[in-house]
Amino acid sequence: MDNIKESIAENISTYRKQAKLTQVELAEKLNYSDKAVSKWERGEAIPDIIILKQIADLFGITVDDLIKKPKQSKSNKFFQIPAILKNKRLLITILSVILVWLVATILFVMFSIFAKNVYPIWIVFILALPVSAIVLTVFSSLWGNNITTFITVTILIWTTCLSIYLVFSSPKIWLIFLIAIPLQILAALWFLVWKKMFKNPKIKI
Repeated sequence: MDNIKESIAENISTYRKQAKLTQVELAEKLNYSDKAVSKWERGEAIPDIIILKQIADLFGITVDDLIKKPKQSKSNKFFQIPAILKNKRLLITILSVILVWLVATILFVMFSIFAKNVYPIWIVFILALPVSAIVLTVFSSLWGNNITTFITVTILIWTTCLSIYLVFSSPKIWLIFLIAIPLQILAALWFLVWKKMFKNPKIKI
């Protein structure tokens, strides 16, 4: 009986964490108190068969999966996927940015070999900065929040100005950074003020 308690306790805790739910959130979905969930995960109590079925359905598993002893893989002790790589959206974003820099590196190598006397070749890495910022902004607007999107837009504004400043050789090209200042203010107003107004229809513009 104790072994069953331990197995159920460990399985509930494991599947709950995999589903990224807190004990309170799981309790709300089951119409139970978080104290009950805490007791289940500590092995101090066992949910009845009806609740076990609800938990199994919630996690997309069977009741048998909750009862049987969790399998421990020896290889997992030596090789574990970093938690950051388990987030598919974050992984896609990271891979996309790496792809941008891979293309920049390929262009740098190709220009170095076949076009040595053209415009400074290292500029491809500078241009990769705003392109990376665009990628980050797109994914942040899809999957992120206002703060992350504001940060990526800020990076996009300043890296674009930096790229223009380095690519075009002109005595007054530094003035491009003056354009970035009002753009930065507009971005701040949009993400910190205007978006809240649009989300909350009670706020009158």
